[in-house]
Amino acid sequence: MAPQKRSRRDADVDGEIIAVESASSSLQPDIHRKKARLSINQSPTSGPPNGREPSPAPSSTVDDASSPEPERGDMSVLPGSTQYEIMRDGGFKHLQNPDLDDARATQRFLARTQQIGDNHAADNAIIEEITCFNFMCHDRLHVQLGPLINFVVGLNGSGKSAILTAITLCLGGKAASTNRGASLKSLIKSGRDQAVLVVKLKNHGNDAYQPDVYGHSIIVERHFSKTGSSGYKLKNAMGRIISSKKSDVDDIIEYYQLQVDNPMNVLTQDAAKSFITQSTPVQKYKFFVEGVQLEALDNDYKLVSDTCDQIDGKLKDSAGDICELKKAWEAAKQKALIVQQHEKMREKARSLQRQAAWSQVEEVEAILDEKKSALATAHARIQEQERKAEEKGQVFQHMDEALERAKETERQVEEELAPMKEDEEAAKNAHDAVRKEIEKVHTQRREIKNSLLAGQKKVDSYKKDIETEMGRMEDANGGAQARKQAEIHEAEKCAADAETARKHNEDEGPTLQENHRASEEELEKLTGSLLAKRREVESVQRRLQELGQNQENVMAGYDAKMPQLLRMIQSERRFREKPVGPIGMHIKLLKPIWSNMIETTVGNTLNGFIVTKKSDQQLLSSMKRQLNMDFPILIGNHQIINTTGHEPDPRYETILRVLDIDNDLVRNQLIIGQAIEQSLLISSREEGSKIMFDGPKPRNVRQCFTLHDKRRDVGHRLGWMGRNSNSEIIPVHYNLRRRPRMKTDVDSQIAYQRESLNQLEREKNRLESECNQARTKIQRCEHAIMQHKRAYTDLKIDIQRANDHVEALQAELDRDTIEDGRLDALRGFLAEAERDLSIDQESYGNIGLEMEQLNNQALARRRELDSVKERLADHEAKLRKAQLKVRNTEQARKIALEEKNLAIALIEDFQGEKARAERKLEQQTEQVASFTEQASKISARVPVDEGQTPASLDAQINAIRDQLKAYNKRLGGSDHEINEQALEAKKVYEASKVHRDELQEILQLLKLSFMKRISMFRRFQRHISARSRINFNYLLSERAFRGKLTIDHVAKQLDVHVEPDETTKSSRGRQTKTLSGGEKSFCSICLLLSLWEAMGAPLRCLDEFDVFMDDVNRDVSTKMIISAARRSVGRQFILITPKALGAGAADAEDVHIIKLTDPRDKQRRIDEMLQDD
Repeated sequence: MAPQKRSRRDADVDGEIIAVESASSSLQPDIHRKKARLSINQSPTSGPPNGREPSPAPSSTVDDASSPEPERGDMSVLPGSTQYEIMRDGGFKHLQNPDLDDARATQRFLARTQQIGDNHAADNAIIEEITCFNFMCHDRLHVQLGPLINFVVGLNGSGKSAILTAITLCLGGKAASTNRGASLKSLIKSGRDQAVLVVKLKNHGNDAYQPDVYGHSIIVERHFSKTGSSGYKLKNAMGRIISSKKSDVDDIIEYYQLQVDNPMNVLTQDAAKSFITQSTPVQKYKFFVEGVQLEALDNDYKLVSDTCDQIDGKLKDSAGDICELKKAWEAAKQKALIVQQHEKMREKARSLQRQAAWSQVEEVEAILDEKKSALATAHARIQEQERKAEEKGQVFQHMDEALERAKETERQVEEELAPMKEDEEAAKNAHDAVRKEIEKVHTQRREIKNSLLAGQKKVDSYKKDIETEMGRMEDANGGAQARKQAEIHEAEKCAADAETARKHNEDEGPTLQENHRASEEELEKLTGSLLAKRREVESVQRRLQELGQNQENVMAGYDAKMPQLLRMIQSERRFREKPVGPIGMHIKLLKPIWSNMIETTVGNTLNGFIVTKKSDQQLLSSMKRQLNMDFPILIGNHQIINTTGHEPDPRYETILRVLDIDNDLVRNQLIIGQAIEQSLLISSREEGSKIMFDGPKPRNVRQCFTLHDKRRDVGHRLGWMGRNSNSEIIPVHYNLRRRPRMKTDVDSQIAYQRESLNQLEREKNRLESECNQARTKIQRCEHAIMQHKRAYTDLKIDIQRANDHVEALQAELDRDTIEDGRLDALRGFLAEAERDLSIDQESYGNIGLEMEQLNNQALARRRELDSVKERLADHEAKLRKAQLKVRNTEQARKIALEEKNLAIALIEDFQGEKARAERKLEQQTEQVASFTEQASKISARVPVDEGQTPASLDAQINAIRDQLKAYNKRLGGSDHEINEQALEAKKVYEASKVHRDELQEILQLLKLSFMKRISMFRRFQRHISARSRINFNYLLSERAFRGKLTIDHVAKQLDVHVEPDETTKSSRGRQTKTLSGGEKSFCSICLLLSLWEAMGAPLRCLDEFDVFMDDVNRDVSTKMIISAARRSVGRQFILITPKALGAGAADAEDVHIIKLTDPRDKQRRIDEMLQDD
């Protein structure tokens, strides 16, 4: 429903009402009733900027002194007048002082001209643009209007008048009122089937029309076709259709008071031409009263008068009816008194009726007790089965834990088996290599031994020959040769020492190379560890960055198809109860330090789902197979497991205590399957060992998990194994590449990741330091190798020098020796033989040592191989045993799972029986409640006499009723009917009396209101007339014209007398028919502007206002129109002229010129048209 439009007020000095802008009665049948819109004279500071305020109440201060109250007694004003007209006119006494009214109007007009500020655009009720499609002679005509003064200029046929016609039709006007056609279809362009008109209205400000629906603009669209169909569309500022009802368009037009059907608001071209010249005084008066809405106000007040007469007639006609109603009430009341005399019999019947009602309640209550007993039995069976299911669940949990331990043992044994096989292969290869080397050395030793024996014989033979030759020569030269020979021996000894040093140097070389190789291997190993550590640091840094930016993907730790599965579950309607999962999504980890441990311990269970029905499990399993996913599906129930008395000492943390679980099904399943309430979490392994193994076994503790002292990728599980409860410590290896599946508090996770980052940074720094040390060690080894190479070069030089010295001495000896060629040859042969012998001796000694070492190595390798084989055989036996245990445990777990599922399925069956019992109990309870409610309507609960049944009580009640019916037959009705007739008669009488009193009160108020409205009508009539006369004279003076506007409300005539020549002394003036064409047009403009001053509509349109005017009259008229428009602050003017405006008129900011396209641009010559044909 559209809000009611508020009135517009103009500022004035003396506070009197000076103009009726628009008004209508509140008795019109339309829901959105038009309000009287007044222009109130106010001080400039009291009104709002846009000059709009609510209309004053009838008690507002007005010029009472000059506006006499209506006189009902004066019946001789005009012959033939109706009683309403006589009352309305009051002898026209309020119009008997026109000179005084004109004087006051002149004072107000002069004062108002000084108060009017700058013209500014209104916030709403402004036409922003008009668009026409296939309208009249235009395919598309689009015009954007300014908010204040608009001049539409163009040649004939350019569409000037089409704009006003479009405004009138689109805003609810009729085609006949435009003088352009008898119907809408006659306005459609030739050759087109339909036309569309679009008008866009401004909708700003505090008093905008439904701004939450339409926004800042309202688009009104009207479409009509050749077939005669027509319709409207209301759109918001975004172009979305809001309504297509004509009534909604009328509401908007009524709200903004656009009044496009008002002939004074939108003055068409024909009406403008004949406004003064061709209309009679009676026609002008009719224009006047229609334009200022006095005619509409008069019709509304006449309706009020007729309504008062009708109410008065109805009151007179109904005076006798009240007496008749009172008599009927008295007669009915007498019958009711007779009925009350049989009250005892009726009371007995009512007592029996109460017992009969409550006896039926007792019957259904007995049945209710039986249903309650059946429900209690079903509940007991469920509790017993749940206890059995819990026992089966605990058995399954023990089997599951045993299977996990067996699999862990098998995995560890398998992991340990591969290195053992590698050790066996390495030991066998090493042993075979040593055996081959021993065989090779044996062959070399035999060869060297044979060579050694032959060499020794050769040396002994050469020595013997030399001694024989030496003896012969000494006898010849007397001893000089012996001294030279001694020097040669000394030089040879130095050369041998140098060669020994060289060999020692060569023996050090492999050791230095081995040290260098070992250092490089150590650096390579440390570099690999450092790179892995750096990747861990980068991973933690990325994790921290994601947490800091809230970019954590909660589904990152799950299967990539998990979101698709969740969407399938959400859209599936066959589930009796939606599955809960994945389980990890319902768990929040309070201490992130235990994230890896709990993720590894709980394992694949975090990926699983929980259902409560076997059918739901089967349905979810089919979805799992469809997506080729692997996750467990568990069956549980909503009964919360109470862990009170089954948890460890509160000072210890458990998995349950560091988790925040938001679903009871998840909590129950983790307690049953993982024993999270009895799994301790101790950060220190040493402390965990003390708690678990030192002293008595801790109460309600099944296992304990601890962190590694140094490593982050592994933890420990401490528990007991076997019947003897032997303690065991099993490593728990983490999968650090897997993203977490449980939710964590972001701040805690950030703190934990920062702590991890600090630890990783320390480890990385340590590895970097060790890498630097290894590089330094390699540099030292390289330096030692370089020193060794330099020493080897120096030793080779020393050996060469020693050999050169030996050769020089030998040369001297050769020069001094005469005829000693045989001795030299023998010595050369001996030296060669000794060298070969020395080499063989050294080789034989070395190969003996090498054989001893190889024998020791072979023995050691054999022992190692035997040991490895023995360990491998033991480990393989252990693996077979572990595998057998896994198979046996899996079978036992499968049996336990089947028994558990069977027990849960039985619970479901019993719950179904319980549900049926509950439904029966509920139905019976509803029946008891229904019976009780129906009985309570009869009476409060009463005891039923012993031995009475519903049937016996009904028989007694029927007997009493038969007796009462006999009495009622004599009275002409039942007790109830008689009492009801008495009450009804009283009610009708009292209601009629109250209704008559209310009508009388309403009539008095309506008459009082009517009298005040008549008084206001007279004031409106008087002030409008004076205002129009003064404005007309003022506007004529713009061209030094004199004239007079005569408004005769008695004869209902309005006439204009104008004297263009100011020097003419005649005060009467000339008739408009004697004026020239330009003078007539100018007078028409003056009259129209004077009447516009008394109107409050926001839109004023005039077509070809300058017809018949010369340029002088046209310029004056244009300036006068602009000046008058500026005094009408906030009003929008649309003025159409075929000519351009004069100089200066179009330069103002509030004047908007719209120049339409010359229609001749689109025309073609006849020869061109014939050529196209």
